[in-house]
Amino acid sequence: MRTILKFSLLIILIGSCQKEDASQQFTLLSPKTTGINFKNLVQETEEFNVLTYGYLYNGGGVSIGDVNNDNLPDIYFTGNMVGSHLYINKGNFEFEEIAKEAGVFAEGLWNTGTTMADVNADGLLDIYICRSAAPSPAKRKNLLFINNGPSAENGRVSFTEKASEYGIDDTGYSTQATFFDYDKDGDLDLYVLNHSTQEYAGFGQITASLKHKNNPAFSDKLYRNDNGTFKDVTETAGLISNVLGFGLGLGVSDINGDGWLDIYISNDYNEQDYLYINKQDGTFTESLENFIGHTSLFSMGSDIADVNNDGYTDIISLDMLPEGNARQKMVSGPDNYDKYQRLVSSGFYNQTMRNMLQLNNEGESFSEIGQLSGISNTDWSWASLFADFDNDGYKDVYITNGYKRDYTNMDFMNFAVQEKLKENKTGKQTAIKELLKNIPSTIEENYTYHNNGDLTFRKVNSDWGLDQKSLSNGAAYADLDNDGDLDLVVNNLEEEAFIYRNNSEKFNQNKFLRIQLKGDDKNTFGIGSKVTVHSGGQILVQELIPSRGYQSSVDYTLVFGLGNAEQVDSLIVQWPNAREQALVNLKAGQTLVIKQKDSKEIQKNERASNPVYFTDVSQDSLVPFIHKENNFNDFKREQLLPHKLSVQGPKIAKGDVNGDGLVDIFIGGAKGSPGELQIQSTDGGFDIERGAFATDSGSEDVGALFFDADNDGDLDLYVVSGGNEYDIDAPELQDRLYMNNGKGGFTKNASSLPQMSVSGSCVTANDFDNDGDQDLFVGGRGLPGQYPRGTRSYILQNDKKGNFKDITAMVSEDLEAPGMVTDAIWTDFNTDSKADLMVVGEFMAIRAFENTGGQLAEITGNSGLTNTQGWWNRIASGDFDNDGDMDYIVGNFGLNSQLKASPDEPVEVYYKDFDGNGSLDPILTSYIMGESYPIFSKDDLLGQLSGLKRKYVNYSDYADQKITDVFTSEELSDAQILKANNFASSYIENLGNNQFKLTDLPTTAQFSPIYGILIRDFNADGNLDVVLAGNFFGNRVKFGRYDANKGVLLLGNGKGGFQSVNTKESGLNIDGEVRDITLVKLRNGKELILFARNNQTMKEYLFQPKQIKK
Repeated sequence: MRTILKFSLLIILIGSCQKEDASQQFTLLSPKTTGINFKNLVQETEEFNVLTYGYLYNGGGVSIGDVNNDNLPDIYFTGNMVGSHLYINKGNFEFEEIAKEAGVFAEGLWNTGTTMADVNADGLLDIYICRSAAPSPAKRKNLLFINNGPSAENGRVSFTEKASEYGIDDTGYSTQATFFDYDKDGDLDLYVLNHSTQEYAGFGQITASLKHKNNPAFSDKLYRNDNGTFKDVTETAGLISNVLGFGLGLGVSDINGDGWLDIYISNDYNEQDYLYINKQDGTFTESLENFIGHTSLFSMGSDIADVNNDGYTDIISLDMLPEGNARQKMVSGPDNYDKYQRLVSSGFYNQTMRNMLQLNNEGESFSEIGQLSGISNTDWSWASLFADFDNDGYKDVYITNGYKRDYTNMDFMNFAVQEKLKENKTGKQTAIKELLKNIPSTIEENYTYHNNGDLTFRKVNSDWGLDQKSLSNGAAYADLDNDGDLDLVVNNLEEEAFIYRNNSEKFNQNKFLRIQLKGDDKNTFGIGSKVTVHSGGQILVQELIPSRGYQSSVDYTLVFGLGNAEQVDSLIVQWPNAREQALVNLKAGQTLVIKQKDSKEIQKNERASNPVYFTDVSQDSLVPFIHKENNFNDFKREQLLPHKLSVQGPKIAKGDVNGDGLVDIFIGGAKGSPGELQIQSTDGGFDIERGAFATDSGSEDVGALFFDADNDGDLDLYVVSGGNEYDIDAPELQDRLYMNNGKGGFTKNASSLPQMSVSGSCVTANDFDNDGDQDLFVGGRGLPGQYPRGTRSYILQNDKKGNFKDITAMVSEDLEAPGMVTDAIWTDFNTDSKADLMVVGEFMAIRAFENTGGQLAEITGNSGLTNTQGWWNRIASGDFDNDGDMDYIVGNFGLNSQLKASPDEPVEVYYKDFDGNGSLDPILTSYIMGESYPIFSKDDLLGQLSGLKRKYVNYSDYADQKITDVFTSEELSDAQILKANNFASSYIENLGNNQFKLTDLPTTAQFSPIYGILIRDFNADGNLDVVLAGNFFGNRVKFGRYDANKGVLLLGNGKGGFQSVNTKESGLNIDGEVRDITLVKLRNGKELILFARNNQTMKEYLFQPKQIKK
């Protein structure tokens, strides 16, 4: 009896082990449960391997759709060296494989992407398959399987291959295809994404001439549907055709909100991505550089959807940057700035190796915020899918990754080079198998990110049960069981496909609405339709574009997560033929079938455009100034710099210099270009005066101030000299004071200032000693060639005649060398009618100095500003909470970078002359996944410290090294350390009694470093508002450009709170590196806002308060 009980218990235990685990958001269903056992197998040979065909392990795709019209989504997998499989959904996650029976096995040739569409408009989904790899064009012909429908005899579905008959048996090296109606003639056209081959893949192919070399097999194709047959219109439609295109991602969406579908192409290797804007006449204009500041380098899969519920679609493109430190170090070579610049100057645009999330600025431009959002590092990635997996109303992200032969591994690359050298020396060729054996695999978890609803995402791989390690490629989503949540299907290499059941209903009470569209005429499923749901104050938008992610297409049923909303207030369908229909008060939890025949033609109302705060008048420039930055590569001089220090200008000074009642301006010049005085003329323009400034063109102007230095009633000009391209104590670093003759004529007074040949940053004036004249604080930025050492800053006392004396040591010893100062402001923060001082800088806390009557005593430590070390750039004051004292806006580095700083996990720099060669060695460290590591690659670190070469022979030797591993405790004992624990641009609330509270500004203010701050009541509500601008391009190659700030308008609520205004409403859409902002009143009473940009023209906006309603 006991034996029987034990046996029974064993049976129960075995049975319970075989049950699918439903304890997490997703359950990975076994092949035994689903009947899906498709496995994409690839076999290497001596002749055909990853070294001869680099895309050998790019994998297969998956398309999902109801091919037999039984209201259950079916699944089709493509195989590379194996036949493709079609699985018919039988319900309850049970599937039957029928590919051979149905005629869609497609074996023997290299199948890649797949999509489903009703190509012949008979109401049945057909299957289109892309092919690649084979040298022979005849073996690369893409396939179109026309759906014959269920058999009258047995109800089984079958297909007939007819690509040639329809004219779309494309013979290129195809990755994926998408059907959509680009010309709005009612039928489905076809875009085929093709790729080039190995000979054009290397960095040796960075030459502009190849952009004009064409090979039809490598070029994308656009086929226009002409009454059921397709015509190649690639050339006449304006598409790019060259041998450099390595298309891996294909996205279609109405990018700019004009009602016409646009195209985004992700290109691998050197060629930049393409953004084709639909011109509404059957042609496209490639417009990437007009909309996007930078892209992924090795761009792979992509998706386009609205992630922040503003009604505009955003773009994600994937790359290969790993999340963890060790993997990053194993794929990182030297940070070659010159090589990067050659890429850009050769016409290959700005590209950086990481995932990019391009946030749509209301159809005007994009801000790339992938690092701020937290989705930038997912290793060797393929498919990216935006979808609301938990039905909370926000689209989450699913990303597949993995690669069987990681030939980017630096140790393998070194091994291959050594083998080639050996081969050249001995004449004996290295066996291919030996090379392949030494290429490691990258097998990682796929990544899942939950959308937090605030432009940030949280990694939930493990939380949601999606943490299996795999070699995954194509992926698609669908509501496979019609229960109102999205399930996942993934095509893997060397193991069975993943089928994930979504268990959302077990973990939340979120509601949903399912939409099925029935189109008319030749677009029976309504591809290209846009559905907008208004629910619970949210705007939810989806476009019916099945081809998404990578080599895959999703199901046609649109699932909207509604959060806790019980009903939808309104739903609008905009059909591709410019007709629409609206439904209201819809109950959640249902499936709606919406028919195009019930739609109405959109009435075109000529509405007056809403007024904007700022109107761009740059094309009719009133201020004819171009800043010309001199060409200087800081990284050649200081290999371990985190960023350039030679690109800090231009700054603007303003004032009425000639007493005519009009505001004039001075704009600083870079080395080799004099600053310019621009006198406002009576005709409304500005006249340029260079005069006294031309002789000082050898200096770089980084700060400027008009003030009355000699108490004669006119404005004199102080110009701060700075930059990093000089030697220490170079005469060009001496600041300059130009005296005004009362009529706007300036002469340099060389004897008015003490000797102060330091690289400066800023100047600010106030009668701090209350003796009736203007004294100065002059900030020192640093020592050229000796980052991160600070330099002298100065308190300069005026003798009432414009002669200045350095009294810093007498006033405050703490101000003699306060750090790498970037800005300062005189301000009465304690309302005692005496000018206090606040100073900010790189690796500095926000430092506050109280004027005690002739002395400036630092109160930072007891004021609430202790733990505020950041990379601060600018500070400005205003009473934002209307309590009678000054509060502050402080521009910082921002939160959109690889570098993350917090009190617990600071960014640090250890510096000293570690190798005793007379030069300073700054070792920057930052935290990655809870541990602090040097940010530099092995090549970069050893390039600076050659003595470490014996210690770190292989990249794997260095990959996991912390600063305490690189150097001994003795070597670190006398190293100096600077820390930054806060990179957020911030609002400082003055609490009174020398107490302050720091609060992060809204997320839009964190997109990029902030350099320009303008404070004013812009909406006439009695509360101060803020305009912020910035960006910075001179970074290490691994970091790329910080260019996401297009100009931010923050409206103050009078209580210290701020609301960001979108691009369309503000009117601001600024490209470039803004270094300063100022507002100038023109003769006609209008107000002109000037944005001074590094190495560019001035950006000019008119502000007219009367146009803005309260």
